[in-house]
Amino acid sequence: MNIFALCGLALISLLATAVIRELRPSLAPFCAAAAGLVFFGYVLKSVSPIIEFIKKMDSLAAGGISVMIKALGIALFSQITAEICKDCGETVFASRVELMAKINILLLALPLIKDIIIIAGELAG
Repeated sequence: MNIFALCGLALISLLATAVIRELRPSLAPFCAAAAGLVFFGYVLKSVSPIIEFIKKMDSLAAGGISVMIKALGIALFSQITAEICKDCGETVFASRVELMAKINILLLALPLIKDIIIIAGELAG
């Protein structure tokens, strides 16, 4: 699927959600969430060659790239989840998801921060 097909699918999903919102407002968030899951599935499918390339490069960078990619994955997944929560009117859940994502990214980065501090200490003294 190319970008034009994805944009067409997004517009069709938008129209379907708008029509459902007029006919049955209680089902509109589910329609929007289903469309979001379809897009997320496509993103996961299209990212696999990039992940394979990064795995090859990660062996050269001593694990730093994989941490960045994991952090990016956490950020993207939590952003999509938070947007779905906001679409359903649950801004409290959305903010909690975003907060937990930030904490998880920080926890993921702690070993790299430790290594940077050790290297800086070795260079300084």
